[in-house]
Amino acid sequence: MRTTPIRYVLPLLLVLAACGGPSNRYQGMDAPALFAMAQQEANEGEHDNAIRTLDRLLLAHGDWSGVPDARLLLAEMYTEKDEHLTAAAEYRRFLDRYPGHPRAAEAALGRCRAFSELAPRPERDQSYTQQALVECGNTAADFAGLPEAAEAAELATEMRETLAEKDFLNGQFYLRRNLHDSAIKYFEFVIQRYPDSEFAPRALLGVYRANMAIGYEDLAEEARDRLLARYPDSEAAAEIGTSADQG
Repeated sequence: MRTTPIRYVLPLLLVLAACGGPSNRYQGMDAPALFAMAQQEANEGEHDNAIRTLDRLLLAHGDWSGVPDARLLLAEMYTEKDEHLTAAAEYRRFLDRYPGHPRAAEAALGRCRAFSELAPRPERDQSYTQQALVECGNTAADFAGLPEAAEAAELATEMRETLAEKDFLNGQFYLRRNLHDSAIKYFEFVIQRYPDSEFAPRALLGVYRANMAIGYEDLAEEARDRLLARYPDSEAAAEIGTSADQG
């Protein structure tokens, strides 16, 4: 009978152990034990292992009373891995299944944060920013008075600033190309949608300059008056005199 050379035996045993390890790893463990293991793995930064353990728990023990906490921990692990879309989906699953849970505000804020992390620079498509604004606004309204609501409100303000900057940059783009009607349209978007943003007075200055460029002096003066009345202490208001001289 032929024997297998010893140099092939050890690698074969390692492969077999690796293949059998994940399934045997959880053998005989109940839900509390699995959750404790996932928490330890999370604390040690072993996010992939924690996700596998939590998946095992949720699959095998879906009726366990601690499942809501397990689902939140799963969402947190995806957040730690910067997989924000997956994290947002897990937070949504939690909110759909446990809307009255004591940790619902935490889950809602997690979803708000996830889309805020996905929000790109103002020059790029702002679909995720819009979604973040909706999620953060809902969290601030639904959980008013809680710390989660306060943070969500701050993030919503940041998202509005990004969206205001996006429209302002569009206005500047068209103004530089002497497409004045399009420039005015985007500047007015900023003024109407985001009047509290830092870009609103600058947008009014843009409306003033665009109208002066095409000879609509009455509309330019109207924009100037709005700027001075609404944002008298802004840099744009300070610039209006120079802009008028240049016009």
